Amino acid sequence: MEANRYLRPATLEEAHQLLLQDAKNILLGGGLWLKKSTSSANALIDLSALGLDQIKNTGDHIEVGAMVSLRDFEMSPLVKNIQGGILVSAVSQIMGVAFRNGATVGGSVAGKFPFSDLITPLLALDTTLIFYPKKELGLADFLNQKGRSSDILTHVVIKKSTGRAFFKKVKTTALDFAVINVAISRLNNEYRIAIGSRPSVAALAVKAMDTVNGMKALSDEQIAQAATLASEELLYASTNAASAEYRKALVRAYIKRGLEEVSK
Repeated sequence: MEANRYLRPATLEEAHQLLLQDAKNILLGGGLWLKKSTSSANALIDLSALGLDQIKNTGDHIEVGAMVSLRDFEMSPLVKNIQGGILVSAVSQIMGVAFRNGATVGGSVAGKFPFSDLITPLLALDTTLIFYPKKELGLADFLNQKGRSSDILTHVVIKKSTGRAFFKKVKTTALDFAVINVAISRLNNEYRIAIGSRPSVAALAVKAMDTVNGMKALSDEQIAQAATLASEELLYASTNAASAEYRKALVRAYIKRGLEEVSK
C-alpha cells in the first residue's frame, strides 16, 4: 500500500476527526495486511499512542485493547482461562511468533478477514465490541454490517466462561491460511457453533445450534443432524485451496467431532 501521510494522533477524538476528514484515510493497527494491499491511502492513522494495548480484568469480562498484539493476547493468563483456552489454541496457529508480535487483536477483528483464525472462536463466545464514540455491538452484528464504518474499534470485551470448547483449523501447511476453521463452545448448556474461512468471514450456524441447544445430553442422531445442517445452511465456495464440496465435508466431520467432545 502507498500512503501520502502518516499521522499519530494523541487522543481518540483526534483520531476520529482525522478518519472523518477523508474516505481514503485509513486506521493503522498492526499494518501487516495493509502493506500487502494494492490500494492507496491519503493518510495512515496510527493508533499506537492511545493506550489501547492493555488487557484488563473487569470482573465477569476481560477487556482487550484494540492494539494488543496477538502474541500478548496469546500469552495472557486471563485469555488462557477462557473456555478451556480456545482462544489461545486458535491464535497460536496464526503464522509465527514474529508475525503475532506485530499483528493486533483490533486489526484482526475490524478487518473482517475471511481467513481469520481469531474471529471464529470469538464468535463462539460472548463477545462485544466497543467503538469510539460511544457505540457497542455484538460481534455477530458487526460482522453483518456492510460498508465502511466511521467509528474506531477500541476494545474487544469477552465474557469469562469455563467448560469445554473445540477449535479446529484445517490447513495445507503450518503457515497456510485455513481451508476451513470451526469453533464450538458450550455456555450454560447453550452451544455456539461458528464456521470461518468458507472462504467468507466467520458466521454462526444458527440452525445447527437450534438443533442441539437446551439438550442436557446429545444423541448421535442429533449430533449428526447438526453437522449436516451446518454444512448446508451457510454458503461455501471453491478456491484454489479447496472446493466448496470439500469444505462442506470438512464441516460435517469437524462439527460432529467437536460436538462429541464438547458435550461430554
